[in-house]
Amino acid sequence: MPAELRDTPAPALLLPDLKGRVALVTGASSAAATVDALLANGATVFGLALDAPRVGHAAFHALPCDLRDPAAIDRAFAALRVKTDRLDHVVNIAGIDPKIPLAASDAAAWDEVAHLNLRAYHLVIRAALDLLRAGAGRAIVNVSSINYRLGLPGRALYAATKAGILGLTTGLARELGQENIRINTVSPGWIFTERQVAEYFSGPDTAKHLHHLAGVQALPLRLQPQDVANHILFYLSEASRASTGHNCVVDGGWLLE
Repeated sequence: MPAELRDTPAPALLLPDLKGRVALVTGASSAAATVDALLANGATVFGLALDAPRVGHAAFHALPCDLRDPAAIDRAFAALRVKTDRLDHVVNIAGIDPKIPLAASDAAAWDEVAHLNLRAYHLVIRAALDLLRAGAGRAIVNVSSINYRLGLPGRALYAATKAGILGLTTGLARELGQENIRINTVSPGWIFTERQVAEYFSGPDTAKHLHHLAGVQALPLRLQPQDVANHILFYLSEASRASTGHNCVVDGGWLLE
């Protein structure tokens, strides 16, 4: 029998070089752990999201943006440049994970998923490049998922975009590395976010899902959003200055890579 999954909070990670840095986080309305961790480390955070996040911190600035729309991204960056002349860090987290079977995955469905999950990452990095050149941190983190390795029915569009994020990261690593800009990917497993708990760990199938997770993870641990945030912060910090083009898997030992 698999061991019971421990439900314990992740420790806070404090990295002194993040103090005073300026970070841009996409999908900020669903990335509270990363936003809060950056703020706790003394960074200024600009959050791009369709719905303005409710963050009561003087160093947080919301920039409403439909990341599926290239023109909206341009407008958001125009507003950003009024507020700052540099970015030290860019964190791409925005995404959706609908379950769409092949028969229903027409061009419109592809665009809905790929424009947010992948194209927006590229456009945000491209728009942020001049600001990153002016910054000191010069680090980008893209958030993918281990889902692209699992072959789950109905997740092909989602998996394709998550695999594409890895290609985007490695494809830019040498190009940006010439300017001392690092880019890495963090790929989470099954994380106990509010939405995941509501959808999978609060109903009649809770025991089944917990049993499955306990069987595939090497560590008997309920992974928390803060666990992912800690790895993101590490790749933003100069503590990881020797790493670029890397995929950091945060899955409790599911894939064992």
